[in-house]
Amino acid sequence: MTSRETPAATGRRAELLEAAVEVVADLGLRGLTHRSVDARAGLPEGTCSAYFRSREALLIGLAEHVAASMSRDVDEMATLASTHADDTDALASEATDLLLRWLDRPQVVRTQGELSLEAVRRPELMKVFQNWRDGLDTLVAGISEAGGSSDSGIRASVVVAALEGVLGSATRMSADKREDFVRAAVPMLVRGLHADR
Repeated sequence: MTSRETPAATGRRAELLEAAVEVVADLGLRGLTHRSVDARAGLPEGTCSAYFRSREALLIGLAEHVAASMSRDVDEMATLASTHADDTDALASEATDLLLRWLDRPQVVRTQGELSLEAVRRPELMKVFQNWRDGLDTLVAGISEAGGSSDSGIRASVVVAALEGVLGSATRMSADKREDFVRAAVPMLVRGLHADR
């Protein structure tokens, strides 16, 4: 999924979805209710249900909101990477910056993780996150191909899975350790894209 396919929520919907991100980050999906979103947003009870008629609609809206936000960042990195896909150091720097930007909002990363686990049981959520993941795989595969890799598809999937692992691990660390960990780990993974050169 790219940001062009899922427009960013605006106005009151965006306000409610940002509140929902905070609720899920703090309480998990069990804590996500229309009432909890209204309370977190400081809005009158019933506001969230006026915009998202069911909990299912709220879950889908939240998944689209998180995926669209992350997809915009991936789109920006794709534009930058296209100019120097064979420069491992530059790519590592950009990928590191991307993960650190996401970690500046750890509640979004935690919410994405919660929704991704829920997506295993809900095909409609899986579709939202699969589109986002496919976009990331395509970006990384393109970088791998430009670097001369002959097995860019599987290599991209492995690197993306590893980057997701780095992101998840970093969110569980204390804030003072996250940046050093990401700056050490990401270049190792990016070098793996060009390991057979």
